[in-house]
Amino acid sequence: MKSPALRLGLDPDASKRVTRRHGLSYTQEYRAWQTMRLRCLEPKNAAYPDYGGRGITVCDRWKDSPENFLADMGPKPSPKHELDRKDNDKGYSPDNCRWATRKVNDRNRRSNRLVTYQGQSLALAEWCERFDLPRDTVKKRLDAGWSAEKALETLVRAKGPNGSHSRYRKAAA
Repeated sequence: MKSPALRLGLDPDASKRVTRRHGLSYTQEYRAWQTMRLRCLEPKNAAYPDYGGRGITVCDRWKDSPENFLADMGPKPSPKHELDRKDNDKGYSPDNCRWATRKVNDRNRRSNRLVTYQGQSLALAEWCERFDLPRDTVKKRLDAGWSAEKALETLVRAKGPNGSHSRYRKAAA
C-alpha cells in the first residue's frame, strides 16, 4: 500500500526517505503543518509570542495529525504557496486556512495598514497598486490627516528627467 504522500502525487523529497507512520515527513505540506504547530504550541519557539502567546490555536483535528491537515488542505498548488490564515485573529482550522502566495500572505498581516475607500478595506499596498500610486506618497498623505478619498484621488506630480516636478498625472482607478 502506498503512503499518503505518494497516493496524493507528492514527492517526499529527493532522498526518497519515507517514514513508516504517515509518509509525509519530507513534504512541503508536512513542513507547513510542523511549523504551524511549533508557532502555536511550543513556548520556546521564537514565533510563539506572535501566535500561541496571543491565543492562536491549532484545531483538534490538525493538532496531532498531518494526515488530517493534508486531507483538509490538499497539496500546495505550487512551491510558491504558503499556509495563510484568512482571519489573523483566529486559529488554524480548515475554515480559516488556505494556500496563498507570498504577496497575498504579506497583505494579510496584522501589521498592515488597512485603508477603507468607498466602503472597502484593503491593505495600503493594495490600494497603491490599484491606483498606480507610490506607497510612500499615500502613507505620508494619510499620516498628515488626509482622508482616504483625498489621498488616493489627488493627482501625483510626475518628476521630469532632471527630478523637477514638471507635470501632473492622474492615478488609474
